[in-house]
Amino acid sequence: MSSDYRNVVLATRTFKWIYAGLWILRICFALFGTGYIHPDEHMQNGEVTSGDLLAYHTIRTWEWSAALSPVRSIVPVFATTGIPILCAKFFSKNLAHGMQPILLFRLERFAFLLISGLIDYSLISLVPTPNARRLSLLLLASSHVMNTFQVRPFSNSIEAVLVALSLVLSRKISSVKTLDKNYFLHLLAITFVTGIFTRPTFLIFGAPIAYQVTTGTFTYARTVTWWLRLVIPPLFTAAAACTGFLVADTLYFRGTLEDLVVTPINFLKYNFTSQNLAEHGLHPRWLHVFVNLPMLFGPWVLCLAVRAIVDYATSFNEKKGSIIQMIILSLAILSVQPHQEPRFLVPLLLPIIVLIANTGQLARVGKTFWVSCSIFNLVLAVLFGILHQGGVVPSLFYLHSVVADASLGTRTNIIFWKIYMPPLHFLSISEQDVSSGIISYIDLAGASQDDFVASLSAGDYDRTFVVTPVAVRYTLPLAITSCMELNQHIFPHLDLDHISESMDAGLLDGLSLGVYTLSPNCVVV
Repeated sequence: MSSDYRNVVLATRTFKWIYAGLWILRICFALFGTGYIHPDEHMQNGEVTSGDLLAYHTIRTWEWSAALSPVRSIVPVFATTGIPILCAKFFSKNLAHGMQPILLFRLERFAFLLISGLIDYSLISLVPTPNARRLSLLLLASSHVMNTFQVRPFSNSIEAVLVALSLVLSRKISSVKTLDKNYFLHLLAITFVTGIFTRPTFLIFGAPIAYQVTTGTFTYARTVTWWLRLVIPPLFTAAAACTGFLVADTLYFRGTLEDLVVTPINFLKYNFTSQNLAEHGLHPRWLHVFVNLPMLFGPWVLCLAVRAIVDYATSFNEKKGSIIQMIILSLAILSVQPHQEPRFLVPLLLPIIVLIANTGQLARVGKTFWVSCSIFNLVLAVLFGILHQGGVVPSLFYLHSVVADASLGTRTNIIFWKIYMPPLHFLSISEQDVSSGIISYIDLAGASQDDFVASLSAGDYDRTFVVTPVAVRYTLPLAITSCMELNQHIFPHLDLDHISESMDAGLLDGLSLGVYTLSPNCVVV
């Protein structure tokens, strides 16, 4: 008996060491991983709050246009990165150089690192068996989704946390007494409203939870009268929360309450128009199921999930029903939409792991499963967390140091070419410097070489910087490259849009981004 006890203690100790190591890895990816997954990780959050609170010149995308119909609520954005920025702004008043971009970057990541811990907490609450709980926590913490998407300011990351908390609250509602049940119903109402205003797709993930809570509370109340007494107060709470969001968004975008702004409705209207979706790219309907799901969660985890769903179909278990309904319903509805990105499925990570953990399957898998999952997740974590467009943010840190030290009156132009949209709040230049013409920039995105060459001689500037992959520079004519002096060589930077050019440039240059100074009066078009 004592031997068995020692084995249990050893297993628990081993789990704690591995889990702590995985958290250290998550912290490193969050605070030091400059990989750039998608422009929305900046344009839907930090770019907005930094422009509003720090008076930086930033890019406000169509989603935030007050002149049109805004589709994003300011409340979740301000709550996640706005509050940390305000705190840092207060404490950095006495700093000689103000708030540095690297501090701003790590503040955003640290906020979402903390928020990601709520998913771990949710898993602990949803998996009752100790051994299954430990194994499922290791599977969750080793997922590349937790080390990449969840520590970045995506709206999908907030949505995933709210889905996880909704599952926890629904579980508590079904298991506690009347007084506590009311308390958790109010919390669930607020969580649902927050989820809908964060991303209206939350409705898809939350519908099975709402159905389970509705039927569960009705069964508990036994009569319609008592059921209404139970659910009507939380509905008033939801209405109050909704009113708060509407007032905050309307005041933010309109300045008055005369023209009401309902961002979830605007979001749905925009996404139900096929022409709008075509501007963002149209994908085959099978992309989510056959490409995005395996890429996010790994084929081995999906095999266990499919087996659990099949087992549920043969032997009905109501406790697992809402999670399975969530997985199937969200996949079905999101697959109808022709624009399909992997991050749309991020909220399914926790439900899938909870499903396979509570069926006991994780205790039966062997070393091959864990080794394969670990390699798969490590490779994708490095790919998305470090390599992919990994030089864009560091290039802005470097340019800030150069621009900040510029002599008074120096007119600077920055040209970005063949890279993702630069999140300018990490350049940390004031709106006044841009409006006065002291600093200007051109984002050429994937423009042709002719357009790039034409931009080199546009305007009258004291100095011009060019930010582009080193491999792309090799494709330019000698007359142009001879005018470009390398200032900063940033490694790594993986450009998946120009693989052939990167391979031709070799390993080091093919995985690097360059910040170049254009020699004055050298380029003649």
